[in-house]
Amino acid sequence: MSSAPSELYYAQAFHHGEREHHSYVVAIGHKEQVEALARAEHARHFGEYGIALYQVELDAPLQERLHLVNYLGSNMGERWIDGQQADRQAA
Repeated sequence: MSSAPSELYYAQAFHHGEREHHSYVVAIGHKEQVEALARAEHARHFGEYGIALYQVELDAPLQERLHLVNYLGSNMGERWIDGQQADRQAA
């Protein structure tokens, strides 16, 4: 049995940055593969979807341990920032 990766990455596509609407998971796995699949998916939709790449912690609540590492913006030009970084800066 293979062990779980020490760093796990997750890519999610969002239609024009809408978190609650028109989103889907692109890939979960190692950073290089997830990032390559995210870039390919972003290109396939010609910028209609923004794609967020997160580093996640295995067996932890996703919303509590989500760390944004990259964002491929949609053609609407939105920008996303890491919520954990914003929380740290506010403290």
